[in-house]
Amino acid sequence: MNRKAKQLSLALVALSVLFLLPAAAKADPIVMTLDPTHTVAAGGIAVFRGTFSNTGTPGRFVNSVSFTFSGGFADFTFDPSNFFVAVPQFVPPGFSVGPTDFFDIAVSALAAPGTYTGSFTVLGGATDSDQNPLATADFTLIVQGAQTAVPEPATMFLLATGLGGAALAKRRAKQKGKTETSS
Repeated sequence: MNRKAKQLSLALVALSVLFLLPAAAKADPIVMTLDPTHTVAAGGIAVFRGTFSNTGTPGRFVNSVSFTFSGGFADFTFDPSNFFVAVPQFVPPGFSVGPTDFFDIAVSALAAPGTYTGSFTVLGGATDSDQNPLATADFTLIVQGAQTAVPEPATMFLLATGLGGAALAKRRAKQKGKTETSS
């Protein structure tokens, strides 16, 4: 191969790299992870933790979040307020947080036991009004049947003492009433 052909080939490779690197640097700069599975009793609350990072450029606005959930929303309440405490509205390049609490799921006492799957999506973009998906993480919630409360032995002792004292007081009042009527 002659010298000019080598130089031309090298120049084409350099131009290709220059065109491909910016696209690679902009691809999925927001990275989010969640602890994937929680087990909770019906009537309880599951707290999901995660990490959130902007590994690329430029910075991004975080404007809202959305949930999808296989169990529907009738017996489950989602609270993402911890996410908005941990992650600022504008996420500059190099920002990272976590692991920290991201969201809570309160499970109704009436929720059916089973395994439910869902996803947590962060929405935002280049402006403070964009609603583009920035990152999505999947999670699993395992709901067990509601646990019935078992009284403590001390509670049972207090109840028995109280009932015994009330019965004794009634008996004494009854005897005192008989004594007063017979005199």
